[in-house]
Amino acid sequence: MKRVFLLIFALGIVSCNLPTTEMVQTVTASPASVFTSTSTLIPSTELPLPVSSETSIPSTPTATLIPCDPSTADYCIVDGTFLFQRPIQLPDNDRIDLSYAYASTQNGKRDPHHGVEFQNAFGTPVYAAGAGEVVFADADKTTKFSPWTNFYGNVVVVQHANEMYSLYAHLSSILVRVGDTVNAGDEIGQVGATGGATGSHLHFEVRTGNAYSDYFSTQNPELWMLPPQGTGALSITLKTSYERNYERPLVITRYADGSDDPIYTYYITTYTKGFEFNPEDAVLSSLPPGKYKIAFSDSSGLKERFVFVESGKLTEIVFDLEG
Repeated sequence: MKRVFLLIFALGIVSCNLPTTEMVQTVTASPASVFTSTSTLIPSTELPLPVSSETSIPSTPTATLIPCDPSTADYCIVDGTFLFQRPIQLPDNDRIDLSYAYASTQNGKRDPHHGVEFQNAFGTPVYAAGAGEVVFADADKTTKFSPWTNFYGNVVVVQHANEMYSLYAHLSSILVRVGDTVNAGDEIGQVGATGGATGSHLHFEVRTGNAYSDYFSTQNPELWMLPPQGTGALSITLKTSYERNYERPLVITRYADGSDDPIYTYYITTYTKGFEFNPEDAVLSSLPPGKYKIAFSDSSGLKERFVFVESGKLTEIVFDLEG
């Protein structure tokens, strides 16, 4: 049974009506309300006060912020766990290629994708997504990062805190060595087409655990990279009674500000077989703020839901399909 998506860095339907504000909760860092008690001065009298008297100090109650639960709300807008910057920086292309998204197969034409791609020219600078230590910087001729050798070509792996790793593949050149300490934004290599690449691009992955070469330890990088300035991200989870994934087409429509006029449509799929270890089923980032509709077909018919995206935030949506 699919779990509700909740990223913790230990080391993060049928509804055609716009949800009311009561149905949506936004988790913010605003302080909780505090109710304070006031002290009352008691005039002294001629009777002496007991020497050993104790003054009872009333407790100060505080309000508790109840987090939004995407299992019960139409959607939740949260801060997300955007720990990494983009490995490609402007003016180069810092947008993810949606034609071969994480955990997709291009309609069965390619192997399931364990990362994301940034299409850029040969020699484009590649930067460390976060601070850490370089633990691999070589071609994958003997160390396997996938079921095959010579698949990723020239690879750099950076270890970050709490057993997190970022992987940069198909590089034309490597500019760091094992043991180097890097900061976010340091140049570590250049875009190329080594290994099994079919063209010049950067293949980027986020992996977790104590074995960075584990092919099935990947996480969707779109959940970990800060969206480009002025954009937000969506995370979609399908709760089903079966364990096996399949690529289900999703249609995500963006609406013009303050109107019901659609202005752009994204066509993506949910994760394919083999990615059941991921709690979420689809992610889409780099979205302008505003109103969106998510639609897909299920055995019971068409499912639709309206949600909102905020800049720099993650919108979490859960569809319960178990009923």
